Amino acid sequence: MKLYIDISEFLNNRFNTGIQRVVQEFLQKVIQSDYDFSIISYDKESDYFQSLHPQKVDAFLKDIKNYTFSGLKEINLFKQESCTKIFFDIDSVWNSPYQRIALYKKLKNHKFKIYNFIYDLIPVLFPNLVKDNTRNSFDSFLNAVYNYSDFVFFDSISSQQDFLNLKKEKQITRAIQTKVVYLGSDFKKQLLTQTSSTPHNELLSKKYILFVGTIEPRKQQPLVLQAFEELYKTNPELHLVFIGSIGWQVEAFKHTLQNHPLKDKNLHHLTGVDDATLFKFYQNAFVVTYLSLYEGYGLPIAESLLHANITITSKNSSMPEVGKDAADYISDSKEELINLLSSYLHNDKLYATRKEYIKNNYEHPTWNEFCNNIFKELK
Repeated sequence: MKLYIDISEFLNNRFNTGIQRVVQEFLQKVIQSDYDFSIISYDKESDYFQSLHPQKVDAFLKDIKNYTFSGLKEINLFKQESCTKIFFDIDSVWNSPYQRIALYKKLKNHKFKIYNFIYDLIPVLFPNLVKDNTRNSFDSFLNAVYNYSDFVFFDSISSQQDFLNLKKEKQITRAIQTKVVYLGSDFKKQLLTQTSSTPHNELLSKKYILFVGTIEPRKQQPLVLQAFEELYKTNPELHLVFIGSIGWQVEAFKHTLQNHPLKDKNLHHLTGVDDATLFKFYQNAFVVTYLSLYEGYGLPIAESLLHANITITSKNSSMPEVGKDAADYISDSKEELINLLSSYLHNDKLYATRKEYIKNNYEHPTWNEFCNNIFKELK
């Protein structure tokens, strides 16, 4: 079996969160494996795929923002091979300049099996919350999957069911094998003992509510801010920390953050946070919130619970799958959020008991399990 993995979009955007974190973890495992694999990228100007040497990919994963590939060679993706060939799309490939509806058809004509990893169907379910080009490109990508894919992985039963419901709605009858593989939550082992200082050491010593995620309407950060503003009136020692880049359709909230009277005092918005620093923010959080209208998975929930944090999240889509009975769920009501946070702020015994329960009962998924569950199906 020969495995081909296209990481063109990862190279283009150089993010290290969300989907890109998944791609990074999977690539690290592939590079260490005995599989016959080829990590590739698409050169739009020359209209061909390039082969990326595993050692160079490894170097890139250690310096995602700055690493520059050199000496890339064209790869003939469509040459005759006697072995089983699998083209595995695990990246955000709906944005790729090589549209999948055309690529998958050509791959199938050259005897490839096509595997996909689909994280969510947000552009279909919440089209008003994504950019027009994303909505259009995702629709084309999804049609390519329905028409040509042999195997699709999902990060939750919720996402899998969304995919199958839409397949039925589109009256697509061709068989597509599917499997749910939960994402990992563990950070690199070296982060567990890393003690280097960060610019945020003073903030890390405060009592803060943490929210990790891109600032976008779906994540409902304004609701958390409103609850914090109420709580701050009687809890002036409390801080709120948002970690995540500014997304789309959030101009008004961006203005609110930048001009808030508590900005850089008790209200903090951080971007470009590396894994070691993010680990520390999880490690020291008083409470973690992650309210969302919909998630394919909700990785910050699992990452938070890894640290036995009290984690308040929404009760919809995949989030109860991820948090199980270790997370606290609300119906996205400001009053409900205020009441729940107040109970933990003012009842030390309740707070300690809940944290102890999470520590003793939450079984966190690992990236090793994630990768091994995928490897089992690559055949």
